[in-house]
Amino acid sequence: MRRRPSTLLLLTTALLTSPLLLPVTASAQQSAPDAAGPAADAAGDIGDVIVVTGIRGRGRTVADSPAPIDVFSGDELQALGANTSLRDALSTLVPSFQTQTVSSSSWDSLVRPAGLRGLSGAHVLVLVNGKRRHNSSLINLTSGNLDNGANPVDIDLIPQGAIGHVEILRDGAAAQYGSDAIAGVINIILKSNDQGGTFTATAGQREPYSYDGHVDGQSLQASLEHAFALPGGGFIDLAVDARRDRAATRSVAATGAFYDTVSGKADPRDATVNKTVFGGGLPKYWKADVSYNAELPLTDAITAYSFSTVSKRDAFIGQNFRRPNSTNDVTAIYPDGFVPYYTLSEEDFQSLAGLKGKAGGWDWDLSSTYGRDTVDNGATNTLNASLGPSSPTSFNTFTSVFSQWTTNLDVTRQVDFGLTAPVQVSGGVEHRYERYQTITRDAASYANGGYIYTSGSLAGKPASVGAQGAITVTPGDQADLDRNNYAAYVDLAFNPTPDWYVDLAGRAEYYDDSAGDTESGKISTRYEILPGIAVRGTISNGFRAPSLAQEGYAQTSNQYTIVNGVNQFITSKSVQVDSAIAKALGATPLRPEESTSYSVGLTLAPTHDISVTIDPYLIDLDNRIAQTGFLSGSAVNAILVANGFQPNQYIKYFTNAIDTRTKGVDVVASYLQHLDDFGSLRWTAAFNWNKTRITKIRDTPTQLAGLGLTLFDRAAQGAVTVANPETKLILSQEWSVGDLALTLRETRYDGVAYLNVNPLYDQFYAPRWLTDIDIAYAITERVTIAVGANNVFDVYPSKNTVADTNGFPPYSSISPFGFYGGFYYTRLKVSL
Repeated sequence: MRRRPSTLLLLTTALLTSPLLLPVTASAQQSAPDAAGPAADAAGDIGDVIVVTGIRGRGRTVADSPAPIDVFSGDELQALGANTSLRDALSTLVPSFQTQTVSSSSWDSLVRPAGLRGLSGAHVLVLVNGKRRHNSSLINLTSGNLDNGANPVDIDLIPQGAIGHVEILRDGAAAQYGSDAIAGVINIILKSNDQGGTFTATAGQREPYSYDGHVDGQSLQASLEHAFALPGGGFIDLAVDARRDRAATRSVAATGAFYDTVSGKADPRDATVNKTVFGGGLPKYWKADVSYNAELPLTDAITAYSFSTVSKRDAFIGQNFRRPNSTNDVTAIYPDGFVPYYTLSEEDFQSLAGLKGKAGGWDWDLSSTYGRDTVDNGATNTLNASLGPSSPTSFNTFTSVFSQWTTNLDVTRQVDFGLTAPVQVSGGVEHRYERYQTITRDAASYANGGYIYTSGSLAGKPASVGAQGAITVTPGDQADLDRNNYAAYVDLAFNPTPDWYVDLAGRAEYYDDSAGDTESGKISTRYEILPGIAVRGTISNGFRAPSLAQEGYAQTSNQYTIVNGVNQFITSKSVQVDSAIAKALGATPLRPEESTSYSVGLTLAPTHDISVTIDPYLIDLDNRIAQTGFLSGSAVNAILVANGFQPNQYIKYFTNAIDTRTKGVDVVASYLQHLDDFGSLRWTAAFNWNKTRITKIRDTPTQLAGLGLTLFDRAAQGAVTVANPETKLILSQEWSVGDLALTLRETRYDGVAYLNVNPLYDQFYAPRWLTDIDIAYAITERVTIAVGANNVFDVYPSKNTVADTNGFPPYSSISPFGFYGGFYYTRLKVSL
């Protein structure tokens, strides 16, 4: 049985000894302005919050929205302990938003897969202040993840101190915002103050690991935000965040020989060497983010505005141990084997400038934004064994770049057509330019030096080719793709009767590459049956063009995967869909994904203190892009050799593999209980049921059928259907009395499964309950301290059942909450 932490002792010690503490704020369904103390947020009414996402023209309240929408204040997002990244914060608060804690998988351990309503991050449009955010240049490739080859927006690169609130539209919105908005929209609204500011600091520590008692996973984060007034009623709000995380590992002792035999007998060093050597886990990294948000009235009718974010991030991500008796090592360099580290150095920025105003009765908004993400990928403490003893021990393997330039003109006004209320008429045009590049760097990282071992059991065998623990891009794998997108939309919103609201939207888009053109539409409606009781629903179709990364990305890496029930070391290669290898294996040009979405809902708000929303939905997604399963064997080897590549590699490529149907329901209930002298108590329950099934699998190409290979195998199918929780339940209570606030949150994650090509090696993981606690106290009107714990009872996922000799963590790699146990923290917030 696992040893449980001394929770009370840890919390008490942290509270008494650390100066770094932070508050808990309002409920998981509440957006509230900054307040002096934690109690200030609890009395607010979520139904009265004005939202702008999914609605053109005038904003509407959450209660009046024709589609389900969540709103979270920036304070609330920062008050979540270990979940100090925006990605984790949203996963903690929104049942249908799911993220994965990927370990030892290059950049997927850092830019982690996440999605909404069972779909991937590629199907969620991210806006900042209502403007499209650029994508990452990093493509999610981990087997079994949500994104399956997409390069979605990395929301963790937006300074949390700059965030005023976040609006999450849980509904298809491609007709309103364009490609990608199939599962929903995340709109991050930056702070727009003209005075004052906040400073927050966080310090946290993970529970000592029971296998060996080591302590890891320390996290430090600080955020400073301050606003200043500009002439004429303008403002500029500045923010800077910094964060440093130390690595966390959960490895166990490996088994088997590390060293070659000596005169036919085991090397005596095998009896004494430390075999807990697996280096994978949560990454060691640091990052800094800077932003501003500004407005300046130029005349009574025209206002200039601008915002920018700039980020710098460096990471070291441990990989699997390379044994000295394997073809992955050269003992002249690493006599005892080695743990290679994938390295990342990233620079990201986005800048926007715009003008808005009134003319001829129309409100107009013209803006242009440019974003660029550049990542230098490499490896250190490594080698390319095929180069022999002369191999370098660090490499800069390749650079990936994604840039996006978007220009919008939007207009809106109310027009009286003689109905019960004026019609809100909106329209606009957009141009978007995108470019994706991968640029090879050190030739030594992928070169085949031809080194042959000359002694021991490896004598006469060739060494492995390529930098260990790295992802390499050869000159033939490089990509440089770009395209233009042109779009126009129209939106009509009106009330046929005082209790009935209707919104009609249509959009046409044209891509100048193979994605072509498309039209999408949406109808949303809401009808108030009785005061506080309403029904709502939407019907829409959507469109997602293949990402440039899915069309152009190719790479080679050395990795472990389950083959015949055992973790084995393989060389895997992702190839471009138009490459000779891919075509020989049946690849065809990628087509756009197309969706049809339906949702109905019921909202109940009999009083200001009670709110219940129930929103079932159905999403049909055709031509869904995914990677094939691993393709290998003698026939594949022949194709590899014919195209100038080494044999014995496992090949994948992107294809329009499947059609899927996703069904689900979101339920959110909130009750604010007034306790007079004992403050107030907010009860919240949020639940999501989500089930995806594959309705069609693309026929296996004749090139593969003749080889006995399957295009989209059972393992790839399982990543779509059973690798994510079918249900997620969040129960929370927030008690505020005077200057004290106490939050208790219970989250239940349903079980998940990892399917293998061979059903004998399937793995099933049981549901788990996690408990979070946070205690905040306002010492003064300006200073609030907090102490708390995420996963206070140190719960871990089910253990793996597959055989392993490498010392890998014994827990589920697809766990929706990771496998790193409890995290205990202190925080400080100071209003400036």
